[in-house]
Amino acid sequence: MPRPRVLVRIKLNFHQPCPVQALLQETGYEIVHQQGLPPWPEDETREKLAAADAILAGGDYLNAHTMEKAENLKVVARSGVGYDRVDLDLCTERGIVVTNTPGAMADAVADEALALMLALVRRLFEGDRAVKGGDYAVSIAEDLASMTLGLVGCGHIGAEVARRAAAFKMRLLVHDPWVDEAAIRDLGATPVSLDELLAQADVVSLHTPLTSESKGMVDAAFLGRMKPGSFLLNNARGGLVHEADLIAALQDGTLAGAGLDCQGSEPPEGLSLELARLDNVIAMPHAASNTFTARERMAMWAAQSIIDCLQGRIPRHVVNRDVLERLNHLT
Repeated sequence: MPRPRVLVRIKLNFHQPCPVQALLQETGYEIVHQQGLPPWPEDETREKLAAADAILAGGDYLNAHTMEKAENLKVVARSGVGYDRVDLDLCTERGIVVTNTPGAMADAVADEALALMLALVRRLFEGDRAVKGGDYAVSIAEDLASMTLGLVGCGHIGAEVARRAAAFKMRLLVHDPWVDEAAIRDLGATPVSLDELLAQADVVSLHTPLTSESKGMVDAAFLGRMKPGSFLLNNARGGLVHEADLIAALQDGTLAGAGLDCQGSEPPEGLSLELARLDNVIAMPHAASNTFTARERMAMWAAQSIIDCLQGRIPRHVVNRDVLERLNHLT
């Protein structure tokens, strides 16, 4: 009987020897490693999936086209939190389990959110450019302790951002109808409506998944309700932001600046590139989770999900839980 084939689409050489590779090989699986890279061409994924029993996925698009020939595919294990590139309905219909790794990257993403906020508020990049250009003056900045941070979403990552911001003595507001208010208060934050948060926060940080409901939520109306001269951080998904509206708000002074780990198109082109090039924007290449510790933890959790599924156990973090009703072999 042939060994199960696992297609690995992420970087593996975090440390040597590679614990992810060792875990899968010790379980007896055949690893087909082809690291996916932006812009994640679908035909490449489609070709490699044809003979796979499982995929340890990175930024791949997993849809009707890429999974057309994947007749043996049983599990899609995302090395990450977001699954907006995975057709959940199709996977459920075909009995394919989809998993993710919530919490594995929380520290890394929260660290970058604070780094972006500090860089924007303290004008670090502006000062760096001034000194390198022969100037020695920079606009006056502000203390974080005098500012209010508003978190739109307070899951694993949002909670870690709150803990870090509390250490800077910031006032904390949270809007997340899915999180118990007591848990929000335990973080030293105050649960509020979205309108209250936007009106009061000096910095608004997005930590909500990209869904059909949240797509483009940061539009002209959203930005117009933000406190004049405030900052926007996005360490979630570029699709949350209506980029033309954000460009207008940054150019007309509605917002003082934005820190963006992600863009609507990745790598950025068109409006995304125009936005990233603004002087009051700090843009990163969707790299908030790009630390050795976070990447290895995410990959190990995803690998364990593959092992659990192929050995008949329900993985820890199943996204499309409706699929479990269709599968008799998982216990």
